[in-house]
Amino acid sequence: MLFEIWETTKDRAKACQQARVSERTFYAWKSRFETGGYAALEQFASQRPKNPARIEAAVEQQVIELRREHPDWGKRRLSEEMSKGNNWVPVVSPNTVKRILRDAGLWPTTALAGKKRQLVTRAAEEPGQTLNVDLCFVPLAHEVDHKLPAVSGSSGRLVVERVKAANAEPDYPGQVFSDEQLSYAEAMQEFVVRSQAKTSDAVEPVQPAAAEDSPIRAQKRALRQEQTRLREARRQTRERRRSEDAAWQTLKADHRALQQTHRQTGNRAPWGSQTAAAAQWGHLRGQRESQLAQRQQEDAPWRHQRQMLRQQALDLPGSTTWVAILVVTDNCTRQGLGLPLFVAGAHVTAAMVGQALRVLLPPELQFLISDRGSHFTSAVLKQLAKEEEFLHVLIARHRPQSNGSAERFVRTLKEWLATKTWSCAPELTQLLAAFLPEYNDRPHQGLPIPGLSPNEFAQRTWLF
Repeated sequence: MLFEIWETTKDRAKACQQARVSERTFYAWKSRFETGGYAALEQFASQRPKNPARIEAAVEQQVIELRREHPDWGKRRLSEEMSKGNNWVPVVSPNTVKRILRDAGLWPTTALAGKKRQLVTRAAEEPGQTLNVDLCFVPLAHEVDHKLPAVSGSSGRLVVERVKAANAEPDYPGQVFSDEQLSYAEAMQEFVVRSQAKTSDAVEPVQPAAAEDSPIRAQKRALRQEQTRLREARRQTRERRRSEDAAWQTLKADHRALQQTHRQTGNRAPWGSQTAAAAQWGHLRGQRESQLAQRQQEDAPWRHQRQMLRQQALDLPGSTTWVAILVVTDNCTRQGLGLPLFVAGAHVTAAMVGQALRVLLPPELQFLISDRGSHFTSAVLKQLAKEEEFLHVLIARHRPQSNGSAERFVRTLKEWLATKTWSCAPELTQLLAAFLPEYNDRPHQGLPIPGLSPNEFAQRTWLF
């Protein structure tokens, strides 16, 4: 119709209007019409997508046969075997192998592959049924522009993350190999020199940017050396006392065995020898008492010196005093129940933790989840669990995810505190008092109804 009207009227626009096609289509068909007439317009080329790079059927069949012969081979191994048979010239990529096997139904689905396991998590069914607890350590004073480092106190002593400068360049011995001007032998020799300097305690290079801090570093180094010397002397003293105690226990056992033998047999030693033995035993007991008294006298200056070194370390510029925060969260509603603060910091005791928990524990508590830190594995917590009649659940070692509610609470708390400033414990206590209601009223992603706040979810638990 289009070209019939065009041949009659020679009006291209009128022909396109009546045939209801665009002029672009007209010009696309015109060359075919002029070449073959109306017969050339009866059949059009297929509009199917062209895949000139598609793998040949023989190659696909070879991949399928290899897979059936070796079902334990993955896509990369199959691709490499194909290359091996082709003189190590790549034939098919690993992803193409996967596509071929998936089309043939020989590629397992994600659920059957077993590479990623779906973690099964369950929360408490009722509020107050289970609590998650953890200890968090923050500095006693903080400025906004300073990062809050990660601190671990599970072992009974603090292990603080070393905070690096934001623009600090990485420094490691292997950087010498990036210098192309050095030969391989020269680079290896320089690597050995830098490695020895990195691990040597005798030489501690001072960075030019921190040259003004070198006196403070020297003082800290001297204090550490003095503490090491004092600790080594104390270790030797304990070894000596352990040997003395073992010898005394042996004497006591021999004396009691001799007395027991005399009582059982009824034979008594002659009067003179019995008096001499009693006098000798009394003399030995007197020596033991003098020995214990001497130990107390030796311990007093050691404790004084240890306390003095600790105080000197705290008085140095740049030294950080830490405070401990006990995190208590409800496993069902994710509510924060309390944030007791301990100014003792690294020296917080299990008794302090137990006393704070006793105040916060709900009456319906059945389970208390914590890590295996020394504060939670003590006899104080065992006694508290017995008195309050709940089961203390210790998570598996190296699996902090099992106490994920408390761990995530600690992360959120530190992120919030990183934007705040405080200079003493009372100011930090006020900040914690402001954080707790804010946290309990903010949307939470870990609840069965995502987007609700812990407080709102606690009011809707009757739905479950």
